[in-house]
Amino acid sequence: MKKLILRVALVLTLTSVTIYAFAKEFSEFNALYRENQRIKGKTAELKSANDDLRKKIEGLKNDKLYIEKVAREQLGMIKQGEKVYKFEE
Repeated sequence: MKKLILRVALVLTLTSVTIYAFAKEFSEFNALYRENQRIKGKTAELKSANDDLRKKIEGLKNDKLYIEKVAREQLGMIKQGEKVYKFEE
């Protein structure tokens, strides 16, 4: 009976020590995993933004209608002979 109690106590002690030893590592692993997921999401966002910029660059190099659109919307340019009417709200 004493041997059984001693074995159970030894198993419980070893289990407790093992859990305690790996609890910190598991916590650190979990934090690193979450950080990795956050960085992967940010990377996907940046790749998407990069693709959009590449399309804009390509449009500015090759597409005259896109160049005209950008000139009108962002630079406020007009064609010769056009009149601009501005309405105040």
